[in-house]
Amino acid sequence: MARPQIGPRQLRPRHERSMNFHALGAAPLLLLLFVGCSSSKNSTVQESGTPRDSGVLGDAAVSSQSLSLSIGPIPLSAGEERTVCKRFRLPTTTAIQVTQLDAILAPGSHHLVFYRSVATDEHTDLYDCPALDPSDGRAAPPSGGFPDQDVPIYIAETTTHNALTLPDGVAYKFESGQMVRLEAHYLNASASSIEGQGAVTLTLGNGTDYVPADIMFCGSVQPLLPAGYTNARLPGLTGAPPYGIAPGQETTLPWQFMSPPSGVHIFGLTSHQHKQGVGMRIEKATDAATAGTQLVDSPNWDDPEFAKFESEPLTFSGNEGLRWQCKYNNMGSDPIYFGQSAQTNEMCFFWAYYYPSVGSFISLGFPQCWQ
Repeated sequence: MARPQIGPRQLRPRHERSMNFHALGAAPLLLLLFVGCSSSKNSTVQESGTPRDSGVLGDAAVSSQSLSLSIGPIPLSAGEERTVCKRFRLPTTTAIQVTQLDAILAPGSHHLVFYRSVATDEHTDLYDCPALDPSDGRAAPPSGGFPDQDVPIYIAETTTHNALTLPDGVAYKFESGQMVRLEAHYLNASASSIEGQGAVTLTLGNGTDYVPADIMFCGSVQPLLPAGYTNARLPGLTGAPPYGIAPGQETTLPWQFMSPPSGVHIFGLTSHQHKQGVGMRIEKATDAATAGTQLVDSPNWDDPEFAKFESEPLTFSGNEGLRWQCKYNNMGSDPIYFGQSAQTNEMCFFWAYYYPSVGSFISLGFPQCWQ
């Protein structure tokens, strides 16, 4: 399959990029409902003059075709890094089918993640939370693993090309009043204070007979861990050389490989690294040692490539799968290890959107997802 044509980009630090953020306004917004044509009493989207959270734009009429979920403002001083969350129930009266997701991010954002939450209580005030953590800060049960963890549905990492359109007949399903969580990770690299803010827009499908979509959130973890590190929450994390990224040099991790379950179709694919990341490549291949067809080539951690295949999803036959590799440049004096800080730790993950759902791989502990 031919690689999608993505034009060249002029990269600047994210805090210097301009963007249109007028839709969020200046007031604190916890849940924002897009203004549109009035909906009936039986509408999927709840009609209310006093919404579940504060912050309705214009009058109380809402669109029956879209929802926009907002988080912020998030004050950050110069050089500050912070991850905050909020969780709440969708203002819906019936199950909904989401056929497109999009996001806008204020300058300084590292990522915005939209989760389907297993929590039973709302927490609409902003609270500090671990980054990219489906546990939402809960302690691991004695048996290890998280069968009841939140499921990350969508990640927005750029200011300009976050739109994800699902293929025809495919959707994410959310039950009536589904509990969800927004997670905003900010790193203010500027010399002055900023306010972080972001919003995810859900476009709703008109029918109910959709094939369910899901996510693969997979990566290279072991090579970035200190010697002897163990963690029962993720399968296979026992640590292996090179035990972190060596100081004062560039380091390229070994190629890794995973073969998705039979019959899946991937319609979106992106990479995820932190500040020392200088490249991640993802290919369709037959094993870790054999070069394949390039799908993603992200030379910059702060603006990763988002490859989309909604019109011709990727399929895999025989022993085909995805292989990936990350490269770093650690100019500091200390090794850098796997972790949640975009400033002082590193990651090597890919985020793939696929159908039909056989479960979210981060939840199931799919054996090839964590290398």
